[in-house]
Amino acid sequence: MAQAGARGLAGTAAAARRALALLELAAGRPAAALEHVDVHGGLAHPGMLLYAVPELVEAAVRSGQPERALEPYERYRGWAQASESAELRATAARCAALLQTGENAEQSYQLALKWHAQQESPLESARTELLFGEFLRRERRRSQARPHLQAAEEIFHQLGAVVWAGRAAEELRATGATVARRGAGPVLELTPQERRIVEAVREGASNREIAAQLFLSPRTVDYHLRKVFQKAGITSRAELVHLEF
Repeated sequence: MAQAGARGLAGTAAAARRALALLELAAGRPAAALEHVDVHGGLAHPGMLLYAVPELVEAAVRSGQPERALEPYERYRGWAQASESAELRATAARCAALLQTGENAEQSYQLALKWHAQQESPLESARTELLFGEFLRRERRRSQARPHLQAAEEIFHQLGAVVWAGRAAEELRATGATVARRGAGPVLELTPQERRIVEAVREGASNREIAAQLFLSPRTVDYHLRKVFQKAGITSRAELVHLEF
């Protein structure tokens, strides 16, 4: 973001905002995600903003502000209908489902999964399975929600999308299902911020370098690392580097 802003690279900035929105959605912070992809916020790039509409719709609906997504969704729907892309049509149907209720929403989710099946896009497919499963659980249709949530958790796990997999697992447990704990290491209990710091340590960065990368103070980085050490039951950075994920 900083590099794009300094150079006036609107497309790069928009791509970075979409990435940040995905991180916030995975962490369960839709209001924060919405600010990254709102069409009126930050550096705007029309093409990239269109690609980010699925994140915009999910963030707007989840934060109780669906009206902020209506006009962008209509443009995205028109683009999807005019294209031959199964992925675009799938994500457009998922957006429709989020903006709908009851039977209409269910039909849109089913249509989205039908389109996903025609093109290999595992992350988007898993996101749709997760949202459909959440919808069914909230409709008190727990037994019907479980296969979708199980599919989402499995795909996220295979992709290494740990935070998304954790969210799917939480939803699955809420249906009354027993979820096997994967990779029973303490790192799975880390917050998104702690995970970013651990990854930076593994890349050889110092606390000061990590602070600069994540726009934190060195004191804050030190605090998070001490929390990680406590959770993992370790006492040194060397142990952290070799910790099994």
